[in-house]
This record gives sequence, structure tokens and C-alpha cells, in this order.
Amino acid sequence: MISIVLPSFNRARILPKAVESILRQTYKDFELIIVDDGSSDNTREVVKSFNDDRIVYVHQENAGACVARNNGIDHARGEYIAFQDSDDIWHEDKLEKQLKALQEKNADIVFCRMNRMSDGKKIGLVSDYFKEGFLSKDVMPMSIGTQTLIGKSIVFKQEKFDSEMPRFQEFELLVRAQKNYSIYCMEEPLVDYIIQTDSLSVNPLKYTQAWELMLMKHPDFLERYNSSRDRMACDVVRNAFLTVDKKLRWQMIVMALKFKTSPRMIYRLLKFSLFN
Repeated sequence: MISIVLPSFNRARILPKAVESILRQTYKDFELIIVDDGSSDNTREVVKSFNDDRIVYVHQENAGACVARNNGIDHARGEYIAFQDSDDIWHEDKLEKQLKALQEKNADIVFCRMNRMSDGKKIGLVSDYFKEGFLSKDVMPMSIGTQTLIGKSIVFKQEKFDSEMPRFQEFELLVRAQKNYSIYCMEEPLVDYIIQTDSLSVNPLKYTQAWELMLMKHPDFLERYNSSRDRMACDVVRNAFLTVDKKLRWQMIVMALKFKTSPRMIYRLLKFSLFN
């Protein structure tokens, strides 16, 4: 059995589509654990409206998505655990294909790519730089969506989500897990990632704070992912371009310089900071 953990906070309006995409799965042996993170809307009623005994409703006081996911993990009874978000859509064969990959490749964790969706249209791919196969220990597991993950239950019961992280929660978890477990990439996109205006991903302050915490929590981070330093810096600069607050933009530039990138990248960073 696969235990699917889905946290939700005040998303009653869009939650049904995410749930329906799970109930339509071609693989049927699962339990769906919906953790209501202290919603003030009618989330409970929406969940109860689904007449399916595979759905488990868990309510908690508002504590954030990480705590909600960990709560769901504690309730999980399956041999495997997968995650879904309240605003994204699974393709109907996601579980079937990923479980097959887990078993045939003898992997501990499997993730897939995602279609980036806006206003019902595909505007790109997430994780498109990962190739089919196992990630080596020095390949940085960044931009891997929680909703793409499925793995052996023991992995997520041992390596839970860090509630201190304002962003990059799945990234930070995978950095820890990568030391002891194997991670396999499926190139096929099996999730539609719906961009929401209230998503944490649009908050540059949380983005910067998350990087600072990542480097503090993992002192060996830059050494482990030495070959990815330019990629990290590029990601920070790309987000700096989207930041209106000039003070915060400068903080992000300083953050990018911490990655000790190549001289060419440092030149690009300084050029950007001077002319933007």
C-alpha cells in the first residue's frame, strides 16, 4: 500500500481537483491522508464529501505545511509514502509508473518532472535539467517538488521535514536523505504544478532566509555540491531580477557571492548589481 500525504490550509475551493486526481489513479492500493492545518474555511466538509474509505482526515492546529506533512507521515501505514499538494494535479498513471520504477530500479526515492501551469496552459517544465537515472551524491537535489516524491516509508519516517525552513523544505530533506539513500529521476512529467499567487515560491524574503538556513544547517553544503555553485548563484540572481525591494535585492546578490562561484559568474553578479 502507498500512503499519500496531502496537507491543506484554507484551500477548500481548489482542494477537490487535487483529491480527484488521486482518486483517479490507475494504481488503487493506497490511503489518502489529508491533514487539515487548522483551516478556517470548509475544508473538513469538502473532505467529508468524498465517499471513499481510503481517505483519512486528520485535523491539527495551524502549524504549517512541514508539521502537517510530518503529522501525515506519523499516520501513514503504507510500505511507501507519496506526497501531494492541495493545488496541483497528478496524472492518472503517476503512482503506477513511479512504483514500478521504485521496484525495478531498487531505489529508495523516485521523483518525476512537473509541467509548470498558468491559467490552464503549460508554460514550462520543472526539474528539466535532471536526466533519467540515479542522482550521484554530488548532484544537488534542488527544484524537486514534494508532490513528485514517492519513496520507501522508512526514508520519510527517518528523514522528516524541517519546520524551521521557510522554503526549500523538500530540498533540505533530500540533502539529508541523499547521504544514505538512493534517489532516482524519471524524466516524464507526471504532475501539473499550478502556479498560485499565494505560494511561498513568490516570496523573495523567505527565499533568501531559506538559503541562509540551508548553508547554516549543512556546513559541508558548498563542498558537497561544488560543481553546482554557478547554478546556485544563477538561481539567486534570477530571483533577484524579480525582486522590487532594492535592499532585499542587494541581500540576494551578497547571498549569491557566498557560493564562491567562478570569476566569470562573479563578474556577472557585480555587473547586475551595478546596473539594476
